[in-house]
Amino acid sequence: MAAELGEGYTHEIVRRIMALTDQALQRHQGSPADFAMWPETAFPALLGEEFKYKEFPVLLSQFLNERKLPLVTGAFGVDRKTNLITNSLFLLNDKGDIVEPHYSKTILLAFGEYIPFAETFPAIRKFLPEIGRYARGPGPTLLFDWNGFKMGPQICYESLFPKFSRDLANLGAQFIVNATNDSWYGTWQEPYQHMYMTLARGVEFRRPVLRVTNTGISTVSLASGEVLEQSPMLQPWAEFYEVPYLKNPPSTFYQRWFWLVPCLLWGGLALLLVIGIYRKPATVKNERE
Repeated sequence: MAAELGEGYTHEIVRRIMALTDQALQRHQGSPADFAMWPETAFPALLGEEFKYKEFPVLLSQFLNERKLPLVTGAFGVDRKTNLITNSLFLLNDKGDIVEPHYSKTILLAFGEYIPFAETFPAIRKFLPEIGRYARGPGPTLLFDWNGFKMGPQICYESLFPKFSRDLANLGAQFIVNATNDSWYGTWQEPYQHMYMTLARGVEFRRPVLRVTNTGISTVSLASGEVLEQSPMLQPWAEFYEVPYLKNPPSTFYQRWFWLVPCLLWGGLALLLVIGIYRKPATVKNERE
């Protein structure tokens, strides 16, 4: 937990990410940014109403207010019902104020953010004390609604579940904002696989996908499926994108008939099994004859 919150390195983390943001803004001074995006848990401190007068939330608020820059960022929050930490995504306006409600990750990572069956068998936690214990969010039940934008928030591998993105599309999301941390997996295959599986949601529901990562591949895919410039891995990087979108995107065929494909696939598999069962005796009989 201390490592993820950046204990001992918080000042440096905040300084670097703010400097990268400034570099992108300076390169495009003639094109004001509608908002900036930082990755999953990029802000190494707790955010929320009860923390807004703490040192680092104050620094963040001042930074955004001075630049009149809205921000979508990953950070940690606290679920007051359970008093557990949340892996969250926050929207802050151009004055540096949090626009509630924020979103907290719902599909948690097993043995990273929770221990399976630990609620039923608490003794399990004694054997795995270093594994995180996070509160779950509300699922794809809310949008970030600010300045005419309706953003569908999701964190990390929630993008791998088509129904999650479908529910955001059904809520009226004009585009999806995905904050990810791929630092666990190196640079070989996972960052590419995760990126393309995330961007596939944009094709299925004809929404742009804005994806920002800590060490993986940050990029944007348009509603057409076109993928814009991709970031390098394991290098400081920031870029400026212009992303066309529809204010009232229509439902896609896949969105309306979401269960058709799995029903056809499972139905086809069942049919093949039945055919195989009934044809096998006939085949054996012919061989004996």
